[in-house]
Amino acid sequence: MRLIALAFFWASLLAAQTFDVIHKKPYWPDGHGQMHIGDDAIEFEAREKENSRRWPYLDIQHFDRISEREFVILSYEDQRWKLGRDREFRFVLTSGELSDAVLRAVSGRLSRPLTNRKFSPPPDVVYELPVKHLHTLGGCEGRLLFTRGAIYYETPHAPDAREWQLARDVQSVFSVDRYQLQIRVFEANRREASHVRVFQFQLKRPLDPAFYRDLKLDLYGIEQRVIP
Repeated sequence: MRLIALAFFWASLLAAQTFDVIHKKPYWPDGHGQMHIGDDAIEFEAREKENSRRWPYLDIQHFDRISEREFVILSYEDQRWKLGRDREFRFVLTSGELSDAVLRAVSGRLSRPLTNRKFSPPPDVVYELPVKHLHTLGGCEGRLLFTRGAIYYETPHAPDAREWQLARDVQSVFSVDRYQLQIRVFEANRREASHVRVFQFQLKRPLDPAFYRDLKLDLYGIEQRVIP
């Protein structure tokens, strides 16, 4: 009964979400309209009706919450002028906010993992590492926070901040040595052919071998943990 009640709660929560938004376009004037986040689909009702879109959750390739006010939908729609490149839609909310509760509800409807760049530090951290995230050129510094079910990259460089749920977002973790950690996550993006993105971190202090072992066990679903 509790699970049924929870399901009805998320359904009613989604059905009620409507926001005023700006559709950001890099080469054209921005569009305006309303975003409806519903039980079956996300719908953009544009002032210019020809620019309206409706995405059933199965048709959303990736959902990226940049902040409580901004998000991106990567669709399967081809862009002919970009040689068939999948089209993404960026929106900025001018009313309301894309709260954690709404994001969880959206995640429950999607058939794919999503990206969350905005989060509060988790209260149940069991391990922490100061790190540098390596970019193609240079990098940004921050810290990795580990809970029993998630990994968080907290950094002043907001575009790189991430929350990764182990069961939903992480494909694998790998350490070449005690001062490096690679996290492979399911993140659809148009810069890479694969739907797996690699985050490479330099560690400012050595990775504890026992914790690394338990992280691997947690990730692969083995219930043998020695984390206190």
